[in-house]
Amino acid sequence: MKAVAPDCLLALLPAALLIAACGGTDSGLVTHTDPDRLHRFDAPQGWHVYDFTEVSSLEDLPFDEQVQGFSFPAVTSLGFDGAPIKDVSHLTLALPEADYPIGTASVRQIGDRERDFLSRAVLTQSVVPYFGLPNPQEIQKEDFSFGDGFDGIRLLVAFQGQNSSDQGVAYLISVSNPADNRIYSIVAGCNRDCFIAHQDEITKVVDSWLVNKKG
Repeated sequence: MKAVAPDCLLALLPAALLIAACGGTDSGLVTHTDPDRLHRFDAPQGWHVYDFTEVSSLEDLPFDEQVQGFSFPAVTSLGFDGAPIKDVSHLTLALPEADYPIGTASVRQIGDRERDFLSRAVLTQSVVPYFGLPNPQEIQKEDFSFGDGFDGIRLLVAFQGQNSSDQGVAYLISVSNPADNRIYSIVAGCNRDCFIAHQDEITKVVDSWLVNKKG
């Protein structure tokens, strides 16, 4: 991991990022899973969770990006936020503009052409395309594995907004399955001040995520 200056969000690096993700529950957390039980995560009781129908009602699926013209259609997606009121449109906010945590946990299909293109960059950029955003800073980036060929990357990244100096922070895990025909990912984040205030909750959500390796 590259050394970064204090003004590059080094203070945001939580100890939880230095250990392997696990599925243990904690008091005040509620477990959520999709109808096909392809994956699950824990979220604080006060957070709102949106099912695939609600997320799909948005004009663009959040945290579901094309990479060099390739797209990865969603099989299922659960959105979530820590906003005061429930509104699925919160998920459409750019992270530098989000004053409360937002994110998704999703499973997406990899086509035959896309399979030849699959890489660590695709696993991250198809969730948060920070390569094309101003001043991206990879605070932590490391290989990640659930075992049995469910391998990918875990990343904590900060970047500026397209039209402002506001900074967004995202914490994500993204893996492909052994057949390389699905991407499993979870991401949570918000603006810098929000992330500092809610980093414990955000890391618990992301690190609680588990995939069904038999799905």
